[in-house]
Amino acid sequence: MRALEAIVQAPVRQEAELFRHILDALPYPIFWKGRDLRYLGCNLAFARIAGHADPGAVVGLSDHELPWRKEDVDFYRACDKQVMESGQPLPECEEPVRDSDGARRWTQTSKVPLRDERGFVFGVLGILIDVTEQRETQERLQVALTAGEAANRMLKAQVVERESMQRALDLSELRLRTAVRGAQMTLWGLDAAGIFTFSDGGALVTLGFEPGWLVGHSIFDVYAGHPEILAQTRRALAGESFTGYISFEGIHYETRYSPVFDEAGTLTGVTGLALDVTERVRYHEMLEAELERTRNQLLQVERLATLGTLAAGVGHELRNISTVLNSLRSSFRDCAQRGVPPDAEELEELGWACEHVATHGRHLMDLGRPGRSTVERMDLRELVAGALAMLRTAGITKHLKVSASVPESPLWIDASRTRVEQVLLNLVSNAADAVEVVRDRPAEVRVRLFEDRASGFVCCRVEDTGVGIPQEKLTAIFEPWFTTKPPGRGTGLGLPVVRTILQEAGGDLSVESELGKGSAFTFRLPSRLQAG
Repeated sequence: MRALEAIVQAPVRQEAELFRHILDALPYPIFWKGRDLRYLGCNLAFARIAGHADPGAVVGLSDHELPWRKEDVDFYRACDKQVMESGQPLPECEEPVRDSDGARRWTQTSKVPLRDERGFVFGVLGILIDVTEQRETQERLQVALTAGEAANRMLKAQVVERESMQRALDLSELRLRTAVRGAQMTLWGLDAAGIFTFSDGGALVTLGFEPGWLVGHSIFDVYAGHPEILAQTRRALAGESFTGYISFEGIHYETRYSPVFDEAGTLTGVTGLALDVTERVRYHEMLEAELERTRNQLLQVERLATLGTLAAGVGHELRNISTVLNSLRSSFRDCAQRGVPPDAEELEELGWACEHVATHGRHLMDLGRPGRSTVERMDLRELVAGALAMLRTAGITKHLKVSASVPESPLWIDASRTRVEQVLLNLVSNAADAVEVVRDRPAEVRVRLFEDRASGFVCCRVEDTGVGIPQEKLTAIFEPWFTTKPPGRGTGLGLPVVRTILQEAGGDLSVESELGKGSAFTFRLPSRLQAG
């Protein structure tokens, strides 16, 4: 008779053990209590925050016997009573928790009533999500609630087991499969050789598999063409418990693997859980796209600010040339009335004026062209020469001593021309502003280009003999909206935008400064071979 009973109970114990492994593999603390508010059970995650290594040690205890504060215990019990008396779930109840180490955390707890076959509420089931550092996303909350529903069905089956063990086995299996197949998740089990022992879940249908079809097949054969899945499997079969991410058939999954060991510590298999997080990934991509749009807007704001400054200088220079042209017009008209040819020196001056008008016009067109971000191969020497010419044309460096030291060989880079021009214009303009108030030494700006062959970078160093930057402010100059310039002279976005441009191009920006002596900004960009 005992042998027959053992044969009948063996499948039940195996199923209960499988449910226990699944429950303990979940990352969320789960507990269930009876009408007397004493714990009927919990998973491993909840036992750990209660200061116990074994979930069985929590069974029979009340909240007063766990490391919670009295005021927190009163709140927990009040919520539990509300759920059992009303028979209604209490979703997203925010509760404070103080674990066995004394650390205080906030959890978002969902509680649902436990009912027997007659609909009588015999207890309460709770699932905790740690929201101390950040709120769980809607997707993870949905996963937690789905897992809670599966656990609730399993717990009901355990209560019914006292009356009929076989009936409990059938009911729990049916409810578990219904819950898993109704959710976008997959649960599976592997033996130590990678053979499927269990597979179920609604996500299997999306992949073209029927629940249970994988049982008996090797995961290394089924997913032979998907090395990322096999790599995760090998990690789990090596005894590692971890959470990972994969993309399969256009769907993004969060995977969780938990190895299973016997009493001797020998690995007997692996349980796996895969959650469809495609919507979460798409939301993340949407945020990345929005961040990129914001970054481009900041780049455009700074470019427009630079454009306004340079255009104002060019306008001033054009007004000076217009004065010369008006004078020449009067002289030529007088010559025409007298019937004599214009003076040769005046004609040469007219040629100079026309040439400068053409130069200013070309620079204005260069400044006003759209800020394209197309990456192209170019010689950094040409960009430096063009930027210095623009600044000289705009009058920003007209009264300064500006020198450029460049090598004879080209310095090829792959980058956006307009963005690198923006970097050069910003750094040299800043240097010109820094030397503007200097009176006790020459106002000088030096630009030096060189190649660091050892690291594979092309470098540009912009030095000035200006006022310098205090050491305590050097760490803040790359922060948005921070500026050392007087009101109305700067947006506070120049250096942050410059550094962002360089970092996106694979480079970096560094600064050296000494108060009262000047500053030096050096940027680097990856060196490229000559085009062609």
